[in-house]
Amino acid sequence: MTETSETQEKQPNRGSARRRAMMDAAWQLLLEKGFSGVTLNDVIARSGGSRTTLYEAFGGKDGLLAAVMTEQCSEFSEELHISLESDLPPRDTLMRFAKKLATEILTEEAIRFTQILFTEGQHFRPMIDNFIAHGPQSTRTRLARYLRRQTEAGFLAVEDPDCSAEMFISMVVGGWQEQMEKVHNPRSHSTKQIDQRVRTAVDIFLSGMASINYRETLGQTRDGFLPT
Repeated sequence: MTETSETQEKQPNRGSARRRAMMDAAWQLLLEKGFSGVTLNDVIARSGGSRTTLYEAFGGKDGLLAAVMTEQCSEFSEELHISLESDLPPRDTLMRFAKKLATEILTEEAIRFTQILFTEGQHFRPMIDNFIAHGPQSTRTRLARYLRRQTEAGFLAVEDPDCSAEMFISMVVGGWQEQMEKVHNPRSHSTKQIDQRVRTAVDIFLSGMASINYRETLGQTRDGFLPT
């Protein structure tokens, strides 16, 4: 390999590394200072590079923050989506999905980001809309598809998968998300509390959405779960 070709090969790698450093710096600054508190000077000081490089890669502050938010919520959503690609029975799959969802939204980063969205989101609508599309809406859509597949397979009896997906997610995290938005230092929840909430949400959901045949495998009657 010639010296020229080696140099050309290293340049894209260097550019990718610089882009990565800028995105990492922007995410940490966003959590520390909120949308309005992030400045390009801070990003460059923390990540290196130049304002020219940043503008070439992202077009400016809004483009940088939008890219960071899209990446963060896409990674989170993909982990949830993977939990739905399972051959396990619906109860086991929904338990895994709900446990992952509840655990992740209660991390310090997720709590801080939720609070920033609640307090500043109205001033940054395009970025928030993009976040919703790649995060919450994408997750609801994937869950709705799963519920539809399980209904077609005879395990569930879901008439409106989209509405049911939204209801299930609200049962798992709705109250906690509201607390995170309105309380500066929301109380933490133990693994035991998360497990209990997830189990309750899944059982209540299936008591209304499981097919008659699947209820029999779960020890249910038409009116709900039999006492154990």
